[in-house]
Amino acid sequence: MTGNEDVLRLIIIEESQNDAEAIANILRNAGHVVRYHYADSLEATAEGLEQQLPDLIILAQAQEAVTMNGLRELLDQHCPETPVIFIGDTAEETQIIAALETGAADLVTYDQPDHLRLVVAREQANLLMRRELQHFRICHEESEKRCRSLLDSSRDAIAYVHDGMHIYANQSYLEMFGFDDLEEIEGHPIMDMVAPDDTTRFKEFLRNYNKQEQKVDNLEVQCISVPRGNFKAVMEFCQASIEGEVCTQIVIRDQASGDPELAQKLQFLSKQDILTGLYNRQYFLEEVELAASDAQAGSAESYLLYVLLDNFKGVKDTVGLVGSDIVIKDIADLIRDKLGEQGLAARFGDNSFTLLLRQGDLNAAQALAEALRHAIEEHIFDIEGRTLTITSSIGISPVTENVPDAHEAISRADLACEVARSAGGNRVHLHNPVTDEQLGREREQQWKQAIIDALEQNRFSLMYQPIVSLQGDPAERYEILLRMRDGDGEEVPPGQFLPVARQTGQIVDIDRWVIGEAVTRLAERRREGHDTIFFVKLSGPTLEDPELPLWINEQLKNAHLPGSAMVFEIAEKEAADHLKHTKAFTKSMESIHCKTSLEHFGGGPNSFQLLKHLAVNFLKIDGAYIHNLASDENNQAMVRSILDMAASMQKECIAEFVEDASSLTVLFQLGIPFIQGYFLQEPHPGMDYDFTEESI
Repeated sequence: MTGNEDVLRLIIIEESQNDAEAIANILRNAGHVVRYHYADSLEATAEGLEQQLPDLIILAQAQEAVTMNGLRELLDQHCPETPVIFIGDTAEETQIIAALETGAADLVTYDQPDHLRLVVAREQANLLMRRELQHFRICHEESEKRCRSLLDSSRDAIAYVHDGMHIYANQSYLEMFGFDDLEEIEGHPIMDMVAPDDTTRFKEFLRNYNKQEQKVDNLEVQCISVPRGNFKAVMEFCQASIEGEVCTQIVIRDQASGDPELAQKLQFLSKQDILTGLYNRQYFLEEVELAASDAQAGSAESYLLYVLLDNFKGVKDTVGLVGSDIVIKDIADLIRDKLGEQGLAARFGDNSFTLLLRQGDLNAAQALAEALRHAIEEHIFDIEGRTLTITSSIGISPVTENVPDAHEAISRADLACEVARSAGGNRVHLHNPVTDEQLGREREQQWKQAIIDALEQNRFSLMYQPIVSLQGDPAERYEILLRMRDGDGEEVPPGQFLPVARQTGQIVDIDRWVIGEAVTRLAERRREGHDTIFFVKLSGPTLEDPELPLWINEQLKNAHLPGSAMVFEIAEKEAADHLKHTKAFTKSMESIHCKTSLEHFGGGPNSFQLLKHLAVNFLKIDGAYIHNLASDENNQAMVRSILDMAASMQKECIAEFVEDASSLTVLFQLGIPFIQGYFLQEPHPGMDYDFTEESI
């Protein structure tokens, strides 16, 4: 039925409204919530159909204004599947047969209310099944279209075979075997693709596979191709259907091509920041960790530079996201030019960079920092005819035997950079263990108090970023983002207060505030009739709280919310660092029907291994693989492999940081269920939107 399944929507065609009300009362006494439109003519019936499509129509035989033929013509224009029940004084066998022959669902009598009740229940069930069938047919057609689009865009050679004959092949398959179009290969035997030496073995394999006696679903053979000659390949088989016809899907992978090179490319990609071409944060931390280990072992010291662009938020506000990306890329080019072969550089944050000089000396590090600071200050950025300049603050910290690990090394360089920024920016500062750490403690204490004040004075607020279904799911989904205002009412970016909150342990209190506020807002949203789902981020320290699942359950119960309305997100790195607690938390959430998600999936070195331990429902694919997706085949290959793996494990994927229509098109062709990012600027009423890439 349409709408609320507890409501029965009728058109009752009777001589008088009192008779119609009597019929409605019979159904109300049977437990139905009845909403009916009374009609005493064909025109009044048409009026009722215009207002709302009914679940069924009850037509009194005694009245003469509406005939079954006239009613059927009217229904054919609006809702031909709507059943019509005749009601009369008698229901002899001949009368029932005559009613059925006119197209009525049944004939009932006024004096048999139980019969009416049962017929209505039956027709309700039948109507629901017909509408569900129609829905599934539409979904099936869309799925077939999406599948065909995915097949046509796949780099893998894929064919569908029935009784040994090709009925479909994608473009990669046609190119592999030298066919110009699909018509050439339709009806062509698959046996012709196999070299003569392997045909006997191939026939035996197919015979056993078709009898379902074959346990192995792949076969190594020599294939034969006009453009390529003989080549070794692996054929992968699985049962499938295409346009309703049962067949066998065959994927052919050339053993001699692609795999080692692709693996090498993917390995390089895993180390790279896509926007700038510099190393990414994860790889840089690994290199700093090695430098710290070398220093502890007595090798030469290294030097770490932390570069922060001054007032980058103002740049973003002025030139927008695309323009700020141009600034970031230009800065990366300046860093590459000044660094040369002295060391390695990474994009460490949104507007921060790090450089590592292995086995350098202090004079070289300071000279490099000054040269880089001067180059940034003097550079004129040209953004679509608009020019601007920017400065930077640079902190330097030696990586000595006293530095225990990479995070401490970065922390010291970051602190030195903060000293430079606090002094007015556009300067270089060498880390001083005494004065800098004192400043760091003072700064941390100030932020700690600011967070306490924000919690007590309700200066935190939530923002919402939409997560959109590409497969027609009507539910509205939002990721929750956090913002804080200072005492003057100015917004404080999360990147300024959240790192301190993690260090001081206040992140646990903040996470609880976010959950509580999200539950309140979600309950309001659902009371307004919206089918809303919130994605809420959790930090690693919060996951260590054994009472958290019970507390979440209480919050949901008090707000009368189902667990399925909440999805808890955990960054992949946080999950790996707190694996034991994350595993326990995901199991607890499953027991109360809440779902869980791994954020930035694919960004770490052991992403797929992590899934052996965590029963999460969603994988949010790392934004590095979504950037330039339309033009980067390596990114497409990585996204495809994640989607294939997720499908095999019955998990759904979300593409984060979707910023352009081209990437959206590729993602749709790949069949990804959900997308999120800057591209989706389509607000709904009552929601405070945020389309930045900053997160809680």
